[in-house]
Amino acid sequence: MIWTHSIPQPPVPQFLREMLKDYPEIIQDIQDGLNEIVAKYLERKWGTPFNEVSEELESALSHHRFEASEALKEAEQTGDSQAIYKAKIKGDAVSEAYHVGGADFDELQNYFETYRGMFE
Repeated sequence: MIWTHSIPQPPVPQFLREMLKDYPEIIQDIQDGLNEIVAKYLERKWGTPFNEVSEELESALSHHRFEASEALKEAEQTGDSQAIYKAKIKGDAVSEAYHVGGADFDELQNYFETYRGMFE
């Protein structure tokens, strides 16, 4: 999604960017999901989408946890120790991010407070 709005994109929380720094595709997927929600609210002036954004973060992390689990199963079936190791590391990172999940959404709260007028 190309961001065409007059305000910055909503931030992917810093703790998630740090935890998932080795997986830029996951960070980008989360960013795309946040952008979609915020764009929808900006266009329709529905109010602040903080709850929906929180749900999107949880859903995206849950999806990537499942994918990591499936990748680990596939790697174990092939017996490729390198692939197993990579899948375990990725699965651990995504699981940890999922469990920390709602711990620190200050950046998103500040974002919505700063740009509140754009959503009304």
